[in-house]
Amino acid sequence: MKQAMRQIGAITVMVFMLSGCGSNDFRTDGIEEVRVSESDGFSSFQERDIVTFDEPESIRVFEDMLREADELPGVANVVEPEYDIEVRFEDGETDRYYLWLNDDPKSVSSLYDADDTNIGYRLPADVTEELINLLELSD
Repeated sequence: MKQAMRQIGAITVMVFMLSGCGSNDFRTDGIEEVRVSESDGFSSFQERDIVTFDEPESIRVFEDMLREADELPGVANVVEPEYDIEVRFEDGETDRYYLWLNDDPKSVSSLYDADDTNIGYRLPADVTEELINLLELSD
């Protein structure tokens, strides 16, 4: 009986540990549109040359980006961001992110919440590829 209880306890701990992996607090429900521009740096969001994505297929790419972003360990020392991303929700709320894309699968593409640039998030290669394709089409 004690052995069975230990196994149940171990399984429960593993489930809680695994459910925390890859999680973040990024909101993905109710996205109305996503605005993207080339970044001028960390100090402000660029308000010129904005491309707006409001089609469901395009929004899904950004939902995947936010949902699958995996926290990077440690503190990152990064160069200026490539893109500013502004996510607008149906309820009027707005979230902002900085994005770096890298088309080399051995290198990391990353995302930072503009309100908390102390934590970086890694993007999977398939999401990076979708983002690159989407942004190339908008040129």
